[in-house]
Amino acid sequence: MKTKMHEHLKTNKVGKTLFRTISMMVIIVTAIACKNEPKTDSGIKAKEEMTTETSKLAFNDSEIDAQFQHYIHLKTALVNSDINEAQSGAKMLMENTGDGALKEMLSKIAETNDIEVQRTLFSDVTEKLTELVHASISSGEVYKQYCPMAFNNEGGYWLSTDKEIRNPYFGDKMLKCGKVAETIK
Repeated sequence: MKTKMHEHLKTNKVGKTLFRTISMMVIIVTAIACKNEPKTDSGIKAKEEMTTETSKLAFNDSEIDAQFQHYIHLKTALVNSDINEAQSGAKMLMENTGDGALKEMLSKIAETNDIEVQRTLFSDVTEKLTELVHASISSGEVYKQYCPMAFNNEGGYWLSTDKEIRNPYFGDKMLKCGKVAETIK
């Protein structure tokens, strides 16, 4: 019976229109449902990174520990291409540092609504934080990661508590582009 009805709808002019309309509605509903699903790849991984992996990590200086946590917040926001959260992370890091040059970079990240400007400045922030991490890590590991394609193929580094690549310079466009360049212990 289904096949006769289906054939009748396909051959009848009104049936064709109805069939197309129903098909389009199914496609639209499916597309909307998929779009509204929560992000599970970078968003959840980012939360895991901040809780699970950093619990093993320790620094000799509690200020460096706080700065690094805010740095990871900023990096995660850039991975997720979240301008507002990047601004928030930059402000928190800025409040926890006495370094004037670092504060200036973070202030610019906090003030801009341009994700590409934030990412460029983040590269400079990474340079400063890398020095502090090298000098202060007491246990655990931090991964210095590198993307050769960042900044028009000049390359860019970032720090992570997880070996898995989550690229802050391209976000979901090239989420896994990069490699671990160094393990800081």
